[in-house]
Amino acid sequence: MIGVLAIIAILAVVIVPKVFTTIASARITNAAGSVTALKSTVTEFAGKFGTVPTTVAASRLDDLFLTAGMLDGRFVVKIGTQPANPPIVGATWTNVAGPWTAAGGASQTTQSRIIGVVSNATAPSAANGANYQLNGVTSLPAGSRIVSAVIVNVTGNEARELSLKLDGDAYTAATAVLADAAGKVVYNTPNGAGLTTVYIYLAHQ
Repeated sequence: MIGVLAIIAILAVVIVPKVFTTIASARITNAAGSVTALKSTVTEFAGKFGTVPTTVAASRLDDLFLTAGMLDGRFVVKIGTQPANPPIVGATWTNVAGPWTAAGGASQTTQSRIIGVVSNATAPSAANGANYQLNGVTSLPAGSRIVSAVIVNVTGNEARELSLKLDGDAYTAATAVLADAAGKVVYNTPNGAGLTTVYIYLAHQ
């Protein structure tokens, strides 16, 4: 009996970490797939309406795509802060007078979401989705409208793994405690709790 228990204990020590690693990897793969699928939605929207509007704290583009019939639901991934229950109500999008406009709603900044902002010259790791250096060197043109996926409160390890999956080793930070300023996935240095907000490039006009 003692021998059987010892074997079970050894197997548990070997197998359980691999199970958790597999689960974590599946969450990263799910997030990468969700982001990749959104690129076609952004392209479809821009093709139909000509441009993608910018957002403020209370508005999110995934709500707009949902209203326009191009998404079935909000942008949700299995890493980072999970949606509140009930969801935090965002701005309502309308296009009665021509371009899409948003009104009302509560701040969405604690939620993972899709945003649209005008570019600036800030270093990508600190630009909050307003700048990317897709080739690791050159910033996006000034005045561009940039569409990004935002994932809030991601661990440094998850952020780095997501960057590896979408950008490859060349544009990924060397370790999970460093900021990432190159490629499509950017984020600032994780905070004292080991968390950071990840911004992922989808498109720009």
